[in-house]
Amino acid sequence: MTAYVPYLDLAAAVGLQPKDRVYLSSDLMALAWNARQHGETFCADALLDSFQKQITEEGTLLVPAFHFSFSNQGTYDYKHTPSAAGALGNTALQRTDFQRTAHPMHSFCVWGKDKDRLCALRNRNSFGCDSPFAYMEQNQVIQVMLGTDYQRSMTFVHYVEYMAGVPYRFLKQFTGSYRDENGAESIRTYEYPARDLELGSVEKFNRIGKILEDQGIAECLTINGIMIRKVMLAESYPVIYQDAKYNQCRNLYDFEADRAQIWADLQTGESRTGCQEEGGNEIGKRNTAKFPGMGKGVSDN
Repeated sequence: MTAYVPYLDLAAAVGLQPKDRVYLSSDLMALAWNARQHGETFCADALLDSFQKQITEEGTLLVPAFHFSFSNQGTYDYKHTPSAAGALGNTALQRTDFQRTAHPMHSFCVWGKDKDRLCALRNRNSFGCDSPFAYMEQNQVIQVMLGTDYQRSMTFVHYVEYMAGVPYRFLKQFTGSYRDENGAESIRTYEYPARDLELGSVEKFNRIGKILEDQGIAECLTINGIMIRKVMLAESYPVIYQDAKYNQCRNLYDFEADRAQIWADLQTGESRTGCQEEGGNEIGKRNTAKFPGMGKGVSDN
């Protein structure tokens, strides 16, 4: 029988090193139950401390604190809007050593070397070239999923979809009241590449996760009976991009609508997403004439 690994040793057990940049996703209920079963008292703060100790102050730790009150109700409070992306985000929000990034829908609590750099970002688009997700691609960030999986936690896929210009997403703007870290309130507009609900897309990210594992880009470990996944996000980008751009997202989504027709319509429409093409032409507008009701969209975690 494999020896039990104390939960405070998980960061070391998954092979994290000093100076690593880590995006930490978790299912705290599974971790807490497992710890109690082995006589430990689980503490979310202590878990964060253990990851900080492992990667050192030369590393960077990002914990998701996503929330969709801005897109759904038109309001956001930097200091008081909680995380809807798991309890660990709410733990980080209560700490003074973490700081929250600015975007009202896809924010992160950040600690470590790149905290100021990330919290200075003012990306309008959740998944733009100036977003934390672009930082993850450009800076060899490792995503660690404690007790959760690609399906529930690999939001990075949406960034790659946006860069690939997938035909089932369109830029949707949201305007609302934003209260910043100093308590100043203003009206702001942010945007998000929403999915067209009429196409009936269903996420199947565990498929691409298995491909990443087969290629050695991701690793799935079983520690204390809990599945823990570790993904090298920069290395995962071209694999996900290839599927999104050239394989009609067969390893990312199922569709109720005809897949071939969705991509056929792309060929006759305009570019919809991404950053800047060579020559400075913006990629980001969708031809919606073929899709009545394109105002209907959905945000993704």
